[in-house]
Amino acid sequence: MAETYSITINGDDRTKCIYNRSVVITDDAGDAPSLMTLHFFNRDGGSVPTCEQEIIVTRNGTKLFAGYITEIAYKKIGGSTVKLIIDCIDYTRDLSRRMVVEGYEDMTDKAIIEDIVSKYCQGTGITITNVVESITINQISFSYMSPAQCFSQICALTGRSWYLDYDKDIHYFVLTTNAAPFNIDSDNNEYYDLEISKNNSNIKNRVYVRGGKYESGEVNFTQVADGEQVVFLIPDELVEYSWTLKVNTVEKSLGIKNVDKVANWDYLVNIREKYFECAQADTPAADVVMSLDYKHYIPVLVAVEDTASIEEVGVYEYAIFDKNITTKQQARDRAQAELTDYANTLVDGLFYTKTNGFVAGQYINISLTEMAVDANYLVQRVIARSLGGGEFEYLVTIASAKKIGIINFLINLLEQDKNALDIDRYEAVDELLEVDDDGVEIDDDPTTKITLTDKAPPYQWGDFKWGLAEWDGA
Repeated sequence: MAETYSITINGDDRTKCIYNRSVVITDDAGDAPSLMTLHFFNRDGGSVPTCEQEIIVTRNGTKLFAGYITEIAYKKIGGSTVKLIIDCIDYTRDLSRRMVVEGYEDMTDKAIIEDIVSKYCQGTGITITNVVESITINQISFSYMSPAQCFSQICALTGRSWYLDYDKDIHYFVLTTNAAPFNIDSDNNEYYDLEISKNNSNIKNRVYVRGGKYESGEVNFTQVADGEQVVFLIPDELVEYSWTLKVNTVEKSLGIKNVDKVANWDYLVNIREKYFECAQADTPAADVVMSLDYKHYIPVLVAVEDTASIEEVGVYEYAIFDKNITTKQQARDRAQAELTDYANTLVDGLFYTKTNGFVAGQYINISLTEMAVDANYLVQRVIARSLGGGEFEYLVTIASAKKIGIINFLINLLEQDKNALDIDRYEAVDELLEVDDDGVEIDDDPTTKITLTDKAPPYQWGDFKWGLAEWDGA
């Protein structure tokens, strides 16, 4: 079948105007946009390209790039001849046109993305066919963020990934081992100039995780009064109102200092400072037994190591602090995820190929005994350079599958029974309303939304006495 290759600008085929070997397309892993640069000379007498025009590169029916012109540099190369150096960005530019001002509660990630697209991407042609529903988000707010930034924030919370394809469809998905067009072994000849480097600088083979806190079972602490003391130290940080205080077997009330009213309690406890003291109660007499049954908070702290790595290269310790980890099992899983990613030598590399189909984020297996490598590696970046006649050479950069263990830990954590995510309910989303010189009357009834009604001066806010809420705006 004959090769087909075209570059259209603003809907017109301008392939003959593109300098040979000048097209360079860069695709990075993650949600970074794809970029393209090319050199243009007006050989066909058509209009000169301008910024914001759509540009599409197609080979054999497959789009190699699609997006918009963002920058044009003009270079005079002799006489009246001018060459244009054109920079382009893919369709994610359409996801940066408007700012999102929204708050969401108890909605799935997919529903939130759908709502943002429907409200803030109108007229762009963006679709959501490949958005996969997975996580319920209790509360999240976006204050003047682009849709692209919103999607990245959702991914940061959920451990998912997203990108916009060259047909303007959003892909939102769990990171998986998407296969590259080919794997590398001693029998494969589709690649050349392979380079591999190995790096031990980030090895971590003994990991400590200090998480948040969890509640203990009920314990008892007893001390004997000396007849003078009114403050009694306790060894732990108590769980609020988990306690029973007895003085010589007689139960006494115990409130929280600086929270509960002194007059209502026999004793008050300072949870942070770890003591309780007399409030309305008299000073306990000598030899009175103060018995406190309570629950307390225990910090989550675990250590996990990779024995094989330690035997091979020695100990390299690392500590993780994450207050959102509230059980020992979660802490062990988090430590193991770090070991999965960093207990062994990290491998980076690159190779060249003329085979189409490589995309950043794919996985490629490299098995070469002569280089002592045999594992899956992540395609980090793909740079496509035109060779002329519609043929491209691809520089593929690969690396160890970093952070896959950590991402899987996050996904598993979110998909447990308590898989809902919380963002502070008090985060403010402010919207600005411009009013005219006639002013407004604000009806601030707590049972209804605030309403604004035109009103001439003098202005008045509610039914204040003595006219203190009246002004004329002069």
